[in-house]
Amino acid sequence: MNKKVLMMAAVFYSGLLLAQDQQTTNLDEVSVTAAKTPLKQNQTGKVVTIIDQATLQRNLDKSLTEILNTQSAIFTAGANNALGSNQELYFRGSATGNTLILIDGTPINDPSQNSSAPIDINNINVGQIERIEILKGSQSTLWGSNAMAGVINIVTKKGGTKKIAPNAHLSYGSYQTFKGNIGVRGAINRFDYNIAYNQINSNGFSAAYDSTKSNNFDKDGFKQNNVQANLGYKISDRFSAAYMGMFSKYKADGDAGAFTDDRDYTINSRNLINTLKLNYKGAKTAITLSQSIISSQREYSDDSIHIGGYAKWSHGLYDGRSYITDLFGNYYFSNHASLLAGLQYSAINTDQQYKSISSLGIYETPLGRDSAKFNNFAGYISFLLLDLKGFNNELGVRINNNSKYGSNATFSFNPSYNVSNSTKIFVNISSGFREPSLYQLYGEYRNRKTELKPEKSMNYEAGVQTNFDEGKSWFRLVGFKRDIKDLIIYYTDASTFESYYMNQNEQHDYGFEMESSIAMGKTGSFSNNLSYVDGQGKNSSGTINNLYRRPNFIFNSSLVLTPVKKLTLNPNFRFVGNRLKGEFDAGAPVLPHYYTVDFYASYAFTPQIKIYTDFRNLTDQVYFDTPGYNTRGFNFMGGLMIDL
Repeated sequence: MNKKVLMMAAVFYSGLLLAQDQQTTNLDEVSVTAAKTPLKQNQTGKVVTIIDQATLQRNLDKSLTEILNTQSAIFTAGANNALGSNQELYFRGSATGNTLILIDGTPINDPSQNSSAPIDINNINVGQIERIEILKGSQSTLWGSNAMAGVINIVTKKGGTKKIAPNAHLSYGSYQTFKGNIGVRGAINRFDYNIAYNQINSNGFSAAYDSTKSNNFDKDGFKQNNVQANLGYKISDRFSAAYMGMFSKYKADGDAGAFTDDRDYTINSRNLINTLKLNYKGAKTAITLSQSIISSQREYSDDSIHIGGYAKWSHGLYDGRSYITDLFGNYYFSNHASLLAGLQYSAINTDQQYKSISSLGIYETPLGRDSAKFNNFAGYISFLLLDLKGFNNELGVRINNNSKYGSNATFSFNPSYNVSNSTKIFVNISSGFREPSLYQLYGEYRNRKTELKPEKSMNYEAGVQTNFDEGKSWFRLVGFKRDIKDLIIYYTDASTFESYYMNQNEQHDYGFEMESSIAMGKTGSFSNNLSYVDGQGKNSSGTINNLYRRPNFIFNSSLVLTPVKKLTLNPNFRFVGNRLKGEFDAGAPVLPHYYTVDFYASYAFTPQIKIYTDFRNLTDQVYFDTPGYNTRGFNFMGGLMIDL
C-alpha cells in the first residue's frame, strides 16, 4: 500500500514540476457560497473548489455523484452502481447526513430519510448546471444543520443574452442507455428565462451481484424525466425577482438485497422544488428574501410473483416536505469591511407508511405528518474584513431555536493572509451541528427515555494555496481535524434487545488534501488531487475503527488536451484505496483497492455543434463499493450537443 501511495505522490508532484515554467492558481476566481456574497478566492480563508462549465460539458453523460467523485475528499459509495441504487456521499470521511446540498443556495434535504440526507441529487439534470461550488469544513454558522463536513452548492443555468437560444443534447451507449435534453433560454427586455426537459432511459444491469454465476439475475432498468425552469425579472435598477422550479421523477427496478435478485421490486421517486427570490442591491446594501417549498416522495413496491427476500409482499411510501424562508442582507462599510446578517425559518414534516407480509405475519409502521414534524428559527451574523494589507478574516455566530430539542449555537473564525499576489495561507476554526432526523425522533426506534440532541462538532483546518504562471495554474495543501460529540447511534440493549437511537459516541477524524491544476500553454491542462482521511469512534467500551466503506486514500488525475483545433481529449485516472466493509456487510472485513481509467474525446464542428464519445472503466475492473451490488464494467456513451 505504501508503494502505491508513493507512486501517486510521484505523479502528483511531477505535475507540479511541469508547472514551474507553465502555470497558475486562480485566486481571482469568485465564489458566492463561502460568505453568501461574491468573494474572490484571495478574500476568503475557506477551502473552495469550483467545478466549472467546461468540466461539466465534458461529463454530461455522468451522474452528478460520478462528477463529484472526481473531487478531492469526496467518495460516493454506489455512484457507479445500477441507476436508481442507494448512494452514500462521504465528505472528508464524515457520515452521509453531514454534507449539506444546496441548489442556488437553498438546502434540499429530504425529511423522510432516516438520517437527514439530501434528496437524490441524481434527479438533477447535469446539463442545466452552470457550476458547482464545493466548500469544505464546517459551515453551520452561515448554512445551518448538516454542514459539519462541508457544503455543495449546485448553481443552475439562468437566461442567456439572446432572445431565443435553443439547445439540445442526445446520447446513446452501454446497457441500451438513452439520454436526451432539450431546452431554450434567452432574455427579452427585463425578463430572462431558461426552460429544459431531460429524459434518461436505460435497460440497465442487475443491481445485485450474482455470486453463484448462475446468470439468472434480471436486468434492472431505469427511466427518468426532469423539467426545470429558471425565470428572472428585473423590476428596476435595484430590485429583481427570480424563480427556480424543478420537477423530477424516476422509476427503477431493484433487487431484494446484497447478492439477492428480485424481479418484482420497483422504486418510484418524485421531487418538486420551488424557490422564489427577491433581491435588492444598492450602493452599499444588498438584501435577499427567499421562500422555498420542497417536496420529495419515495415509493418501494415488491409483489409476490417473485420472492427474492424476507417479505412475500411489501410496500413503503415515504413523503417529506420542507418550507424554508431566508432573509439576509449585506452592508458594505468600505472595500475592506462588510457585515452579513440574516434570519432563517424552516419547517419540515414527513408522512411514512410501510407494510409487509412474511411468514411471521403482517408488519406495519405508520408515521404521520401531524406528529412527525418540527420547525427551526435561526439568526446569524458574520463580519468580514477584506484585504487589510493582505489580511482577511471572517467572524460569525449563529443561534438556533428548535421546537423539538431546544436551542444551540455555532461560531466560525476564519483568518487568512495573502503572502503575495499569488499565495495565501489560511486557518479555519468553526463549530457545526446536525439535527436529528424526523425518523430518529418519531419513528419506531425513537428513544422513549431521553430526547435526542443534535450532533455537535469542532472543525480545525489550515493550509496554503498558491498560483503561478500569472494565475493559470494553482496548488493547494490543506490539513483538517474534526471532533464530533453527541453522535447519534442506533443502539440495541444486550439484556432486553430493545433498539433505539441515542446520543452516545464521539467521533474524531483527521486528514489532508493536495490539489493542483496545471495549465499547459494553449494545448490543455493537467489536474490532480490526493486526499487522505482516518478516524475513530469512541464510546463507553473504548475506541473503534468505524469509517465503514470510506477509503483512507483517494487519488484523481485528469489530463485535458487540445492537440489540434476543435479536438479535445480527456483521459482520467482514479484510484480508491482499501476501506472497511459496512458494519453489516457480508464478506472479508476489508474491501480491496481498485482503479478506473476513463477516456473522453470530442470534436466541435462549430462553436455550437459538437460530437463526443465517453469511454469508462477501460480496463473493465471488477470492484464493489457496497458488497453484493454490481458496479459498471467497461461501458461507453456517445452523443451530439447543439447550443445555438
